[in-house]
Amino acid sequence: MAAPFTSSSILKALASLKLAVGIILGLCLVIATGTIVESHLDAAAAAKLVYRTWWLQTLLILLVINLTAVMIDRWPWQKRHAPFILAHIGIIMTLLGAWITVTFGLDGNLRIGIGEKGRMVSVGETEVAVYSSFDGLSYTRLFAQPVDFFKTPPEDNPISITLDSGAVRVVRYAPYALPSHRVIPSAAANVGAGLRFQLTNSRANFADWLVQQRRGDSVSKDLGPASLHLVPTQDFPKTSRGANEIFLGLKSTGELQYAIYSREASRSIKRGVLAEGAKVDTGWMGLELKILRLIPHAEEDWEMETAERPTELTNAAIQIEFAGKKHWVQLDDVLKLFTDKAVYILTYGHVRSDLGFEMFLKKFSICHYQGTSMASSYSSIVDVSGLGEREISMNEPLKYHGLTVYQASFQQNEKGEPIASIFSVNYDPGRWLKYLGCLTLVFGTIWLFYNKRKASRAMGPAAQKEV
Repeated sequence: MAAPFTSSSILKALASLKLAVGIILGLCLVIATGTIVESHLDAAAAAKLVYRTWWLQTLLILLVINLTAVMIDRWPWQKRHAPFILAHIGIIMTLLGAWITVTFGLDGNLRIGIGEKGRMVSVGETEVAVYSSFDGLSYTRLFAQPVDFFKTPPEDNPISITLDSGAVRVVRYAPYALPSHRVIPSAAANVGAGLRFQLTNSRANFADWLVQQRRGDSVSKDLGPASLHLVPTQDFPKTSRGANEIFLGLKSTGELQYAIYSREASRSIKRGVLAEGAKVDTGWMGLELKILRLIPHAEEDWEMETAERPTELTNAAIQIEFAGKKHWVQLDDVLKLFTDKAVYILTYGHVRSDLGFEMFLKKFSICHYQGTSMASSYSSIVDVSGLGEREISMNEPLKYHGLTVYQASFQQNEKGEPIASIFSVNYDPGRWLKYLGCLTLVFGTIWLFYNKRKASRAMGPAAQKEV
């Protein structure tokens, strides 16, 4: 007959060495699995698939239970138990500090353009939101839902959002997708025009799109020595503004009108009408303008090529279905949907958290390795509300209101010039407990080995040889 379970037998089982060895082997297996997943995918995937799973949490809880049971099993404690108890308490404190940080901490990114303000931090969680507008200027939030499509893809449980003329459905998710931009005709009458142009001379060949989000919008493309503008025809300047500029506008008749200005104000302005496929000499730098495609009502869209592994060019994306059409939306991007009654904006991006104070980026400085374009260091001069002007560099973070703001990276434009600074914002409420736990563990371990060495010396040389 099996012996009945008692509190003493349960405590012995929980404090057993076999359980401890099993837990340690399980943790080693989890860490090895996480390392393999991270090497094949990325850190975010490893966190979702391995490090933040219920079975890892179960192993850590069992470890805490085992360590606590071992200490209780030694009761009543004696002086010689002190280093042993300290080492176990140190491990528990470290794990508790890590749990507090994961549960209540903050780890996100803040992008601020040069000369701009910012206070909203992008964190790891993602959401789908829909905004509506009846005038195209002010928007009202209609829907917002936190999502984790990596763990629960919409193929298994599609999200449906009801609008005035039907429903928007999220039908597909691609964790790693290679995007390619395209402009397509739109059936909506209140969207603007799309124009693909080409500028060529004997040394250069440049082609790009100008797309108006709404009718009457002004869209510009700065090419350095020249710029192009797609605007209403009534907004064409009457005289040169001292720069090489091309103004294009779609007339009510559907014709594309152009006006070419020179930085030399004395030169006459070229005006006329261009058809699709036609070209005109700009009169400066030997450049020739050609209209490759003209779409009176156009909308921007993406084509996605899915990939099995992430690269620097891939991004997560979702595919939505609305009014019989499918559209892709990249992570941290927006999609405009037009109906006869309203304009809707669908966003798929990281959840944003309020910093609690505002930062204004006054200046961004960058240093390069000699003879290269590779950045060796960079720093930001920011004006923090309630604190004043501060410098944040790679080695000098800003600490304010319990947050630590690090200089993480920066963003450049097409010319390689910095246009924004990217900060890493961290709040670690369990840090002090993790530090104290590590110190306690180290102190207890050193004390434990010291006592063993002291006991070994007390045994004498003969006894040491036998050992």
